[in-house]
Amino acid sequence: MAQIDALPPTDRGRGAYTALACCTVAQAPIWGYSVAFGIFQEYYTSKSKVKASTSAIASIGASQTGIMYLMMPVAFIALNRYPRLRKWCGPLGLLITVVSLTASAFSDDIGALIATQGVLYAIGCSLLFSPISLYMDEWFVERKGLAYGIMWAGKSAVGVAMPFLFSALLDRFGLRNTLLSWAVASVLLTSPTLLFLKPRIEISRESTSKPINFSFLGSMSFWALQLGIIIQSLGYLMPSTYLASYASAIGFSSVTGPILLALFSLASVPGSLIHGMLGDKVAASKVIIVSSLGSALPVFLLWGLSRHLSTMVIFVILYGFFAGGFSATWSGALQEIKGDNTSVDTSLVFGMLLGGRGIGFLVAGPISGALVSIGGSISGSDALGYATKYGPMILCTGITAILGAWSPLWKAGKGFSLKSARAFMRITTA
Repeated sequence: MAQIDALPPTDRGRGAYTALACCTVAQAPIWGYSVAFGIFQEYYTSKSKVKASTSAIASIGASQTGIMYLMMPVAFIALNRYPRLRKWCGPLGLLITVVSLTASAFSDDIGALIATQGVLYAIGCSLLFSPISLYMDEWFVERKGLAYGIMWAGKSAVGVAMPFLFSALLDRFGLRNTLLSWAVASVLLTSPTLLFLKPRIEISRESTSKPINFSFLGSMSFWALQLGIIIQSLGYLMPSTYLASYASAIGFSSVTGPILLALFSLASVPGSLIHGMLGDKVAASKVIIVSSLGSALPVFLLWGLSRHLSTMVIFVILYGFFAGGFSATWSGALQEIKGDNTSVDTSLVFGMLLGGRGIGFLVAGPISGALVSIGGSISGSDALGYATKYGPMILCTGITAILGAWSPLWKAGKGFSLKSARAFMRITTA
Protein backbone atom coordinates (compact mmCIF):
# COMPACT_ATOMS: atom_id res chain seq x y z
CA MET A 1 0.00 0.00 0.00
CA ALA A 2 2.88 2.35 0.74
CA GLN A 3 4.25 1.87 -2.75
CA ILE A 4 0.88 2.62 -4.31
CA ASP A 5 0.48 5.78 -2.22
CA ALA A 6 3.98 6.88 -3.21
CA LEU A 7 3.18 6.84 -6.92
CA PRO A 8 2.80 10.26 -8.56
CA PRO A 9 -0.79 11.25 -9.34
CA THR A 10 -2.44 10.51 -12.67
CA ASP A 11 -3.94 13.16 -14.96
CA ARG A 12 -2.16 16.05 -13.24
CA GLY A 13 1.14 17.11 -11.74
CA ARG A 14 4.62 17.63 -13.09
CA GLY A 15 5.16 14.02 -14.10
CA ALA A 16 1.95 13.75 -16.13
CA TYR A 17 2.44 17.10 -17.84
CA THR A 18 6.08 16.34 -18.65
CA ALA A 19 5.07 13.00 -20.15
CA LEU A 20 2.37 14.68 -22.22
CA ALA A 21 4.79 17.36 -23.45
CA CYS A 22 7.43 14.78 -24.40
CA CYS A 23 4.89 12.58 -26.17
CA THR A 24 3.55 15.55 -28.11
CA VAL A 25 6.99 16.81 -29.18
CA ALA A 26 8.02 13.30 -30.21
CA GLN A 27 5.28 13.26 -32.85
CA ALA A 28 7.47 15.50 -35.03
CA PRO A 29 10.27 13.01 -35.74
CA ILE A 30 7.87 10.05 -35.74
CA TRP A 31 5.29 11.41 -38.20
CA GLY A 32 6.96 14.44 -39.81
CA TYR A 33 7.96 12.67 -43.00
CA SER A 34 4.82 10.58 -43.45
CA VAL A 35 2.33 13.44 -43.02
CA ALA A 36 4.08 15.34 -45.82
CA PHE A 37 4.77 12.39 -48.11
CA GLY A 38 2.48 13.90 -50.74
CA ILE A 39 5.18 16.51 -51.37
CA PHE A 40 7.80 13.79 -51.85
CA GLN A 41 5.44 11.79 -54.06
CA GLU A 42 5.01 14.76 -56.37
CA TYR A 43 8.82 15.25 -56.43
CA TYR A 44 9.51 11.57 -57.13
CA THR A 45 6.90 11.58 -59.90
CA SER A 46 7.94 14.74 -61.75
CA LYS A 47 11.50 15.74 -60.80
CA SER A 48 13.54 12.78 -59.55
CA LYS A 49 15.46 10.08 -61.40
CA VAL A 50 13.23 7.36 -59.96
CA LYS A 51 11.52 5.40 -62.74
CA ALA A 52 8.36 3.86 -61.34
CA SER A 53 4.58 3.89 -61.68
CA THR A 54 2.32 6.10 -59.62
CA SER A 55 1.16 3.06 -57.68
CA ALA A 56 4.73 1.99 -56.89
CA ILE A 57 5.69 5.46 -55.64
CA ALA A 58 2.51 5.65 -53.56
CA SER A 59 3.55 2.34 -52.00
CA ILE A 60 6.54 4.04 -50.36
CA GLY A 61 4.30 6.20 -48.19
CA ALA A 62 1.68 3.50 -47.73
CA SER A 63 4.31 0.96 -46.67
CA GLN A 64 5.90 3.43 -44.31
CA THR A 65 2.66 4.30 -42.52
CA GLY A 66 1.09 0.85 -42.81
CA ILE A 67 4.04 -1.12 -41.49
CA MET A 68 4.56 1.40 -38.72
CA TYR A 69 1.05 0.71 -37.49
CA LEU A 70 1.28 -3.04 -38.13
CA MET A 71 4.38 -3.22 -35.97
CA MET A 72 2.60 -1.70 -33.01
CA PRO A 73 0.55 -4.71 -31.84
CA VAL A 74 3.72 -6.78 -31.77
CA ALA A 75 5.64 -4.03 -29.99
CA PHE A 76 2.84 -3.38 -27.48
CA ILE A 77 2.55 -7.08 -26.64
CA ALA A 78 6.31 -7.44 -26.18
CA LEU A 79 6.62 -4.27 -24.09
CA ASN A 80 3.66 -5.22 -21.91
CA ARG A 81 5.09 -8.69 -21.39
CA TYR A 82 8.66 -7.51 -20.84
CA PRO A 83 8.55 -3.91 -19.49
CA ARG A 84 12.33 -3.72 -19.11
CA LEU A 85 12.64 -3.53 -22.90
CA ARG A 86 10.86 -0.16 -23.04
CA LYS A 87 13.91 1.96 -22.25
CA TRP A 88 15.83 0.42 -25.17
CA CYS A 89 13.12 0.87 -27.79
CA GLY A 90 13.51 4.63 -28.19
CA PRO A 91 17.29 4.71 -28.80
CA LEU A 92 17.09 1.67 -31.10
CA GLY A 93 14.20 3.21 -33.04
CA LEU A 94 16.09 6.48 -33.47
CA LEU A 95 19.14 4.64 -34.78
CA ILE A 96 17.07 2.71 -37.31
CA THR A 97 15.30 5.84 -38.59
CA VAL A 98 18.58 7.70 -39.09
CA VAL A 99 20.14 4.74 -40.93
CA SER A 100 17.09 4.30 -43.18
CA LEU A 101 16.87 7.99 -44.11
CA THR A 102 20.59 8.15 -44.84
CA ALA A 103 20.48 5.03 -47.01
CA SER A 104 17.42 6.23 -48.96
CA ALA A 105 19.14 9.55 -49.69
CA PHE A 106 21.65 7.71 -51.89
CA SER A 107 19.19 5.52 -53.81
CA ASP A 108 17.19 6.03 -57.00
CA ASP A 109 15.78 2.50 -57.15
CA ILE A 110 12.10 2.13 -56.24
CA GLY A 111 12.68 -1.22 -54.54
CA ALA A 112 15.41 0.23 -52.35
CA LEU A 113 13.25 3.25 -51.50
CA ILE A 114 10.37 1.02 -50.42
CA ALA A 115 12.78 -1.05 -48.32
CA THR A 116 14.45 1.94 -46.62
CA GLN A 117 11.86 4.74 -46.49
CA GLY A 118 8.97 2.31 -46.39
CA VAL A 119 9.89 -0.74 -44.31
CA LEU A 120 13.02 0.13 -42.30
CA TYR A 121 11.93 3.69 -41.47
CA ALA A 122 8.53 2.36 -40.34
CA ILE A 123 10.14 -0.12 -37.97
CA GLY A 124 12.25 2.61 -36.39
CA CYS A 125 9.31 4.99 -35.95
CA SER A 126 7.20 2.20 -34.46
CA LEU A 127 9.88 1.49 -31.87
CA LEU A 128 9.86 5.19 -30.99
CA PHE A 129 6.08 5.47 -30.75
CA SER A 130 5.21 2.28 -28.82
CA PRO A 131 6.86 3.00 -25.43
CA ILE A 132 5.65 6.60 -25.60
CA SER A 133 2.03 5.44 -25.89
CA LEU A 134 2.48 3.00 -23.01
CA TYR A 135 3.76 5.80 -20.78
CA MET A 136 0.77 7.95 -21.78
CA ASP A 137 -1.58 5.16 -20.74
CA GLU A 138 0.11 5.02 -17.31
CA TRP A 139 -0.01 8.77 -16.68
CA PHE A 140 -3.58 9.47 -17.83
CA VAL A 141 -6.76 7.66 -16.75
CA GLU A 142 -9.79 9.95 -16.35
CA ARG A 143 -8.51 12.46 -18.92
CA LYS A 144 -7.14 9.86 -21.32
CA GLY A 145 -9.24 11.13 -24.23
CA LEU A 146 -7.95 14.67 -23.83
CA ALA A 147 -4.36 13.44 -23.47
CA TYR A 148 -4.53 11.36 -26.63
CA GLY A 149 -6.29 14.22 -28.39
CA ILE A 150 -3.38 16.53 -27.53
CA MET A 151 -0.88 13.91 -28.68
CA TRP A 152 -2.65 13.41 -32.03
CA ALA A 153 -3.01 17.19 -32.33
CA GLY A 154 0.77 17.36 -32.03
CA LYS A 155 1.02 15.01 -34.98
CA SER A 156 -1.37 17.19 -36.96
CA ALA A 157 0.49 20.37 -36.03
CA VAL A 158 3.63 18.85 -37.49
CA GLY A 159 1.76 18.44 -40.75
CA VAL A 160 1.08 22.18 -40.89
CA ALA A 161 4.73 23.16 -41.24
CA MET A 162 6.29 20.11 -42.86
CA PRO A 163 4.78 20.43 -46.37
CA PHE A 164 6.16 23.96 -46.69
CA LEU A 165 9.48 23.04 -45.14
CA PHE A 166 10.03 19.96 -47.28
CA SER A 167 8.83 21.74 -50.43
CA ALA A 168 11.30 24.59 -49.85
CA LEU A 169 14.15 22.21 -49.02
CA LEU A 170 13.50 20.06 -52.09
CA ASP A 171 13.40 23.09 -54.39
CA ARG A 172 16.55 24.64 -52.96
CA PHE A 173 18.74 21.72 -51.91
CA GLY A 174 17.38 18.67 -53.71
CA LEU A 175 16.21 15.29 -52.47
CA ARG A 176 19.44 13.94 -50.98
CA ASN A 177 20.24 16.94 -48.79
CA THR A 178 16.61 17.18 -47.66
CA LEU A 179 16.58 13.58 -46.44
CA LEU A 180 19.94 13.96 -44.70
CA SER A 181 18.76 17.17 -43.04
CA TRP A 182 15.67 15.41 -41.74
CA ALA A 183 17.82 12.63 -40.31
CA VAL A 184 19.82 15.19 -38.33
CA ALA A 185 16.64 17.01 -37.23
CA SER A 186 15.17 13.70 -36.01
CA VAL A 187 18.14 13.21 -33.70
CA LEU A 188 17.87 16.75 -32.31
CA LEU A 189 14.11 16.48 -31.71
CA THR A 190 14.07 12.96 -30.29
CA SER A 191 17.02 13.04 -27.90
CA PRO A 192 15.43 15.41 -25.32
CA THR A 193 12.22 13.35 -25.19
CA LEU A 194 14.21 10.16 -24.54
CA LEU A 195 15.99 11.94 -21.71
CA PHE A 196 12.99 13.50 -19.92
CA LEU A 197 10.18 11.00 -20.56
CA LYS A 198 9.83 8.69 -17.56
CA PRO A 199 7.36 5.92 -16.70
CA ARG A 200 4.91 6.52 -13.86
CA ILE A 201 5.63 3.07 -12.41
CA GLU A 202 9.35 2.39 -12.15
CA ILE A 203 10.34 -0.63 -14.22
CA SER A 204 12.52 -1.89 -11.35
CA ARG A 205 9.33 -2.74 -9.46
CA GLU A 206 8.36 -5.21 -12.19
CA SER A 207 11.24 -7.64 -12.13
CA THR A 208 9.27 -10.48 -13.75
CA SER A 209 7.35 -10.70 -17.01
CA LYS A 210 3.67 -9.74 -16.83
CA PRO A 211 0.80 -12.01 -17.92
CA ILE A 212 -1.29 -10.57 -20.74
CA ASN A 213 -5.08 -10.74 -20.91
CA PHE A 214 -6.42 -11.23 -24.45
CA SER A 215 -10.05 -11.76 -23.42
CA PHE A 216 -11.07 -8.62 -25.33
CA LEU A 217 -10.42 -10.55 -28.57
CA GLY A 218 -13.62 -12.45 -27.86
CA SER A 219 -15.66 -9.25 -27.84
CA MET A 220 -17.74 -8.48 -30.93
CA SER A 221 -17.54 -4.79 -29.98
CA PHE A 222 -13.76 -4.94 -30.43
CA TRP A 223 -13.98 -6.56 -33.87
CA ALA A 224 -16.71 -4.20 -35.04
CA LEU A 225 -14.56 -1.23 -34.04
CA GLN A 226 -11.49 -2.83 -35.63
CA LEU A 227 -13.31 -3.41 -38.93
CA GLY A 228 -14.46 0.21 -39.02
CA ILE A 229 -10.90 1.40 -38.37
CA ILE A 230 -9.51 -0.76 -41.19
CA ILE A 231 -12.11 0.49 -43.67
CA GLN A 232 -11.70 4.14 -42.67
CA SER A 233 -7.93 3.82 -42.99
CA LEU A 234 -8.24 2.64 -46.58
CA GLY A 235 -9.39 6.08 -47.67
CA TYR A 236 -8.07 8.38 -44.96
CA LEU A 237 -4.63 9.01 -46.48
CA MET A 238 -5.79 9.32 -50.09
CA PRO A 239 -6.56 13.07 -49.95
CA SER A 240 -3.31 13.98 -48.18
CA THR A 241 -1.28 11.70 -50.48
CA TYR A 242 -2.71 13.05 -53.72
CA LEU A 243 -3.69 16.64 -52.91
CA ALA A 244 -0.40 18.05 -54.22
CA SER A 245 -0.61 16.00 -57.43
CA TYR A 246 -4.31 16.82 -57.84
CA ALA A 247 -3.72 20.56 -57.42
CA SER A 248 -0.89 20.49 -59.94
CA ALA A 249 -2.88 18.42 -62.45
CA ILE A 250 -5.86 20.77 -62.53
CA GLY A 251 -3.70 23.83 -63.09
CA PHE A 252 -3.07 25.33 -59.65
CA SER A 253 0.34 26.81 -58.82
CA SER A 254 3.03 24.66 -57.22
CA VAL A 255 2.51 26.29 -53.82
CA THR A 256 -1.19 25.26 -53.73
CA GLY A 257 -0.46 21.63 -52.84
CA PRO A 258 1.58 22.46 -49.72
CA ILE A 259 -1.03 25.03 -48.66
CA LEU A 260 -3.85 22.49 -48.92
CA LEU A 261 -1.83 19.89 -47.02
CA ALA A 262 -1.03 22.43 -44.32
CA LEU A 263 -4.69 23.40 -43.98
CA PHE A 264 -5.62 19.74 -43.70
CA SER A 265 -3.17 19.25 -40.84
CA LEU A 266 -4.07 22.58 -39.22
CA ALA A 267 -7.75 21.63 -39.11
CA SER A 268 -6.82 18.25 -37.61
CA VAL A 269 -5.38 19.98 -34.52
CA PRO A 270 -8.70 21.25 -33.09
CA GLY A 271 -10.37 18.16 -34.57
CA SER A 272 -8.22 15.84 -32.45
CA LEU A 273 -8.65 17.96 -29.32
CA ILE A 274 -12.42 18.28 -29.58
CA HIS A 275 -13.03 14.64 -30.52
CA GLY A 276 -10.76 13.57 -27.65
CA MET A 277 -12.59 15.74 -25.12
CA LEU A 278 -15.96 14.50 -26.38
CA GLY A 279 -14.71 10.93 -25.95
CA ASP A 280 -14.27 11.58 -22.21
CA LYS A 281 -17.84 12.88 -21.83
CA VAL A 282 -20.04 11.31 -24.53
CA ALA A 283 -20.62 7.72 -25.66
CA ALA A 284 -17.87 6.66 -28.08
CA SER A 285 -20.38 5.50 -30.72
CA LYS A 286 -21.83 9.01 -31.01
CA VAL A 287 -18.41 10.62 -31.42
CA ILE A 288 -17.40 8.06 -34.07
CA ILE A 289 -20.58 8.75 -36.07
CA VAL A 290 -19.93 12.51 -35.94
CA SER A 291 -16.37 12.00 -37.16
CA SER A 292 -17.36 9.58 -39.94
CA LEU A 293 -20.30 11.51 -41.37
CA GLY A 294 -18.52 14.83 -40.88
CA SER A 295 -15.59 13.64 -43.01
CA ALA A 296 -17.67 11.85 -45.69
CA LEU A 297 -19.98 14.74 -46.59
CA PRO A 298 -17.19 17.18 -47.60
CA VAL A 299 -15.68 14.49 -49.82
CA PHE A 300 -18.92 13.85 -51.72
CA LEU A 301 -20.26 17.41 -51.81
CA LEU A 302 -17.13 19.56 -52.06
CA TRP A 303 -14.19 17.60 -53.48
CA GLY A 304 -16.31 15.53 -55.84
CA LEU A 305 -18.59 18.29 -57.11
CA SER A 306 -16.11 21.09 -57.74
CA ARG A 307 -12.56 21.90 -58.77
CA HIS A 308 -12.49 25.54 -57.62
CA LEU A 309 -9.74 26.54 -55.22
CA SER A 310 -12.13 28.10 -52.68
CA THR A 311 -14.13 24.86 -52.53
CA MET A 312 -10.96 22.81 -52.10
CA VAL A 313 -9.92 25.01 -49.18
CA ILE A 314 -13.26 24.46 -47.44
CA PHE A 315 -13.02 20.74 -48.18
CA VAL A 316 -9.58 20.21 -46.63
CA ILE A 317 -10.56 22.21 -43.52
CA LEU A 318 -13.74 20.20 -42.91
CA TYR A 319 -12.18 16.87 -43.84
CA GLY A 320 -9.11 17.59 -41.74
CA PHE A 321 -11.24 18.48 -38.72
CA PHE A 322 -13.53 15.45 -38.77
CA ALA A 323 -11.29 12.76 -40.29
CA GLY A 324 -8.26 14.03 -38.38
CA GLY A 325 -10.14 13.55 -35.12
CA PHE A 326 -11.11 9.94 -35.86
CA SER A 327 -8.20 8.40 -33.94
CA ALA A 328 -9.00 10.53 -30.90
CA THR A 329 -12.41 8.83 -30.65
CA TRP A 330 -10.80 5.53 -29.68
CA SER A 331 -10.14 6.42 -26.04
CA GLY A 332 -13.82 6.19 -25.13
CA ALA A 333 -14.18 2.98 -27.11
CA LEU A 334 -11.24 1.47 -25.21
CA GLN A 335 -13.10 1.86 -21.92
CA GLU A 336 -16.27 0.34 -23.40
CA ILE A 337 -14.34 -2.69 -24.67
CA LYS A 338 -12.57 -3.10 -21.34
CA GLY A 339 -15.83 -2.85 -19.38
CA ASP A 340 -15.55 -4.13 -15.81
CA ASN A 341 -12.60 -6.42 -16.58
CA THR A 342 -9.75 -4.69 -14.73
CA SER A 343 -7.20 -7.23 -15.98
CA VAL A 344 -7.54 -5.97 -19.58
CA ASP A 345 -4.81 -3.44 -20.41
CA THR A 346 -6.24 -0.60 -22.49
CA SER A 347 -2.80 0.15 -23.93
CA LEU A 348 -2.74 -3.35 -25.44
CA VAL A 349 -6.21 -2.85 -26.95
CA PHE A 350 -4.98 0.48 -28.32
CA GLY A 351 -1.99 -1.26 -29.90
CA MET A 352 -4.24 -3.82 -31.58
CA LEU A 353 -6.44 -1.06 -32.99
CA LEU A 354 -3.34 0.65 -34.37
CA GLY A 355 -2.52 -2.63 -36.10
CA GLY A 356 -5.90 -2.52 -37.82
CA ARG A 357 -5.13 1.01 -38.98
CA GLY A 358 -1.88 -0.30 -40.39
CA ILE A 359 -3.69 -2.94 -42.45
CA GLY A 360 -5.83 -0.25 -44.01
CA PHE A 361 -2.89 2.05 -44.71
CA LEU A 362 -0.80 -0.74 -46.22
CA VAL A 363 -3.52 -1.76 -48.67
CA ALA A 364 -4.42 1.86 -49.43
CA GLY A 365 -1.24 2.54 -51.47
CA PRO A 366 -1.80 0.00 -54.26
CA ILE A 367 -5.56 0.59 -54.23
CA SER A 368 -5.25 4.37 -54.55
CA GLY A 369 -2.73 4.02 -57.37
CA ALA A 370 -5.01 1.60 -59.18
CA LEU A 371 -8.02 3.89 -58.73
CA VAL A 372 -6.12 6.85 -60.18
CA SER A 373 -4.91 4.78 -63.13
CA ILE A 374 -8.44 3.71 -64.09
CA GLY A 375 -9.88 7.20 -63.75
CA GLY A 376 -10.75 9.38 -66.71
CA SER A 377 -8.49 12.03 -68.20
CA ILE A 378 -8.54 15.58 -66.92
CA SER A 379 -10.13 18.11 -69.23
CA GLY A 380 -10.04 21.85 -68.81
CA SER A 381 -13.81 22.05 -69.29
CA ASP A 382 -14.59 19.48 -66.62
CA ALA A 383 -16.24 21.17 -63.64
CA LEU A 384 -16.35 18.22 -61.28
CA GLY A 385 -13.66 16.42 -59.36
CA TYR A 386 -15.50 13.22 -60.25
CA ALA A 387 -14.71 13.90 -63.92
CA THR A 388 -10.96 13.86 -63.35
CA LYS A 389 -8.80 10.78 -63.17
CA TYR A 390 -9.07 11.11 -59.39
CA GLY A 391 -12.84 10.53 -59.50
CA PRO A 392 -12.79 6.83 -58.45
CA MET A 393 -10.43 7.68 -55.59
CA ILE A 394 -12.76 10.47 -54.40
CA LEU A 395 -15.68 8.03 -54.29
CA CYS A 396 -13.57 5.48 -52.41
CA THR A 397 -12.53 8.11 -49.85
CA GLY A 398 -16.13 9.10 -49.15
CA ILE A 399 -17.45 5.55 -48.89
CA THR A 400 -14.69 4.40 -46.55
CA ALA A 401 -15.25 7.48 -44.37
CA ILE A 402 -18.90 6.50 -43.86
CA LEU A 403 -18.02 2.87 -43.12
CA GLY A 404 -15.56 4.04 -40.48
CA ALA A 405 -18.66 4.16 -38.27
CA TRP A 406 -19.15 0.40 -38.71
CA SER A 407 -19.12 -0.23 -34.96
CA PRO A 408 -22.01 2.12 -34.02
CA LEU A 409 -23.87 1.16 -37.20
CA TRP A 410 -23.50 -2.52 -36.30
CA LYS A 411 -24.75 -1.85 -32.77
CA ALA A 412 -27.70 0.15 -34.11
CA GLY A 413 -28.56 -2.62 -36.58
CA LYS A 414 -28.27 -5.22 -33.86
CA GLY A 415 -30.59 -3.24 -31.59
CA PHE A 416 -33.10 -2.75 -34.42
CA SER A 417 -33.09 -6.48 -35.20
CA LEU A 418 -33.73 -7.34 -31.55
CA LYS A 419 -36.62 -4.87 -31.33
CA SER A 420 -38.10 -6.21 -34.57
CA ALA A 421 -37.82 -9.79 -33.35
CA ARG A 422 -39.52 -8.94 -30.06
CA ALA A 423 -42.30 -7.09 -31.86
CA PHE A 424 -42.83 -10.06 -34.18
CA MET A 425 -42.97 -12.43 -31.22
CA ARG A 426 -45.60 -10.26 -29.51
CA ILE A 427 -47.71 -10.22 -32.67
CA THR A 428 -47.51 -13.98 -33.22
CA THR A 429 -48.33 -14.78 -29.59
CA ALA A 430 -51.21 -12.32 -29.35
